Amino acid sequence: MRYIFTILGFFVTITVFGQDANRQRYIKIVYEPNQAYVEKAIERIEAVSTVLAKTTVEYRAGQSVELLPGFQAKQGSVFTAHIRNVAESDLQLTAFPNPFEQSTTIDFILPEAGRVNLYVVDVKGQIVERLLENSQQEAGKHAIEWKADHHSPGTYIPVLSTDRQQISNRIIKK
Repeated sequence: MRYIFTILGFFVTITVFGQDANRQRYIKIVYEPNQAYVEKAIERIEAVSTVLAKTTVEYRAGQSVELLPGFQAKQGSVFTAHIRNVAESDLQLTAFPNPFEQSTTIDFILPEAGRVNLYVVDVKGQIVERLLENSQQEAGKHAIEWKADHHSPGTYIPVLSTDRQQISNRIIKK
């Protein structure tokens, strides 16, 4: 079942299907342009985020996605919200602590073995560090520490790609 709403001159598509990463997520982010983001939760997502033009954002939750007052998807953005089962075997990417000061641990789960690239980009889309490059990895959970003490405070985006999927997240260096 798919619902399309027109809000302030742009389309918001909500596709109903009906699970993944954290149980519940509250998201308050300004998504940067020229990037694609996927946010997941096992049960529900609540968001007051801003999706800027030329940005693609997808929310996936098992039970509900609630766009709270203050949520904005600017004209020229693509925003979708899906209510569906998201198998634990989906590609997953998280970082802890976030925000961080000197280093953070980037955790990822691979649904199958294969070649993996993991790199970190700045908000301009420039690669600031390559953590894995065409590295053969087994299926399962992995963790890599990113020591960012020589990088300036700000927002960074770890990007994990396999032969079949790509996922990114947002981390903040204090």
